[in-house]
Formats: sequence, structure tokens, C-alpha cells
Amino acid sequence: MALTSWREESELGSWTHLELRPAAPAAARVESVWLFDGNLRRRERYYPTGTLDLLIQLDESSPTFRIVDGSSPATCPPSCLAGLLVAPMVVETPTATSRMIGVRLKPAGAASLFDVPLQEVTGTAVDLADLIGAEAGRLTDRLHEPGTDADRLRIVARWVADRLAGPVGVDRGVGHAVAAIERTGGRVRVADIIERVGSSPKRFVRTFERQVGVKPKLFSRIVRFRGLVADLPRRHEALSEAAVAHGFYDQAHMNADFREFAGISPRQFLAASRFPASSSVAD
Repeated sequence: MALTSWREESELGSWTHLELRPAAPAAARVESVWLFDGNLRRRERYYPTGTLDLLIQLDESSPTFRIVDGSSPATCPPSCLAGLLVAPMVVETPTATSRMIGVRLKPAGAASLFDVPLQEVTGTAVDLADLIGAEAGRLTDRLHEPGTDADRLRIVARWVADRLAGPVGVDRGVGHAVAAIERTGGRVRVADIIERVGSSPKRFVRTFERQVGVKPKLFSRIVRFRGLVADLPRRHEALSEAAVAHGFYDQAHMNADFREFAGISPRQFLAASRFPASSSVAD
């Protein structure tokens, strides 16, 4: 995995970002392994993206970030798994310098790393020790050993790769469904997927929810919203065109979905300051 880094100095804050992006086949389960070192001067509004985040604070004595709107708990454990978001969330970071490593996980990655029903962590954060016991402490101890931040990223990347090679896997039908939903931008009929995988509807939905975190129809809506968020800046004010391009009945339907998942309108989103390399905006 190639290491990339960049430095941000703006009204949004001052920080260094390091990132590793895995190659195939790991890329189907892990989007990135990253390190943040610095501080933010603005609250950050997050949206549902169809991904989960493993978060490890490198300095546990530092104050952690606070969730000030949209979710609970108000604070997160120093090392935790943040589940799939289904609603907007506004985060306030400490004014002091914060150092954190994160792993952006696709549902298949989270299901393989942690053998727990993912719907139990949807919309919340669970202490890493509650998921993997003493292994959480061993991992964080390694991250506090002498070395560079690039070394720390590679330690986490290797730990993730080792766990992904373990016996816990993803149901083949669920994997097919997630791939179809991602490939079509959320515009595939769930009934068609169920017919292809040859499962009973109840069993399929139950397994999907356990290994993804939400039911397939909601996941499809989140994936469609994510595509819309990525596309809107390119289309500027052509909102009716965006609605058609992403499979909404009309602009009113698109606006309703956008407010449900973002808490603001598409025009408010376009007017907001966006954080670099992220879909989130300053709140």
C-alpha cells in the first residue's frame, strides 16, 4: 500500500493527514487506513456513507471529540468501532492537538473483522475492548512504541489484514447484494437481488442486516445519497438534473432524502465549506 500525506492550514483547522489505501482484494473490504494529527477549528457535519470506522486515539489523555447533534453517546471511547450512520451527526473536536488513527471499513470488512451483529453498532460507537477483549490493549500498546507515524499506520494495516484472513467471512448472497447496490448507485431492486441469490426474503434481509448494519432498502438509499453528495458540487445549481441522474422521482423527493440524511438542504450543502478529501462540511 502506498503512503500519501498532505497538510491543511485554513479556517477549518491545522492538521496533517497520512493515508494508506489497500489494493485489491482488500480494497473490497477496507477503504483506507489514515492518521490525523492536528486540530479543527470548526464543527464537522457527517453524513451516512455506507461505511464504518475503527477509531484509535493515540493520546488517551487528550479530550476526545464530542457528538453535539444527531447521535449518542455524547463522547466516544478512546478506541472504538463507530457503526454505520443512518442520520446526520455533528462532531466537535478538542481545541488541543488530537492524534488519531482510523480505518474506514466497508460493511464486508467490518463483518469480517468483528464477529458481531452490525445492526447493534449502527448509529453508535462501541468500545474496541468490548469487541475483541485484551487484543485491543495489545494493539494500542504497539502503537505507543517508538517509531514514526508511517510505522503506526502500517502496524494497524497489518493487524487488519491478519484479521481479515481469519475464519469469519461474509455471506455470499450478502456480498453479491452489496456489490450490486454499490455498482448501480443504489438503484437495483432488492427483490431482483433476492431472486438472483436464491434465498427466502426473510432470511436474506435478516442476514444482510447482521452483516451490513441496516436492511438492504435503507442501505440502497444511503448509497444513492452518497453518490448524490459526490456529484452535487460538479452540477452546481442544476438540482433537477441531479435528481434525475440519481434515480429520484423528482427534485422534491431528492430534497426530502437529502434533508433526512444530511440535516440540511442541497443548496445549503453547496454553500458550506467542505473538508478536504471528505464529504463532510463545516457546521
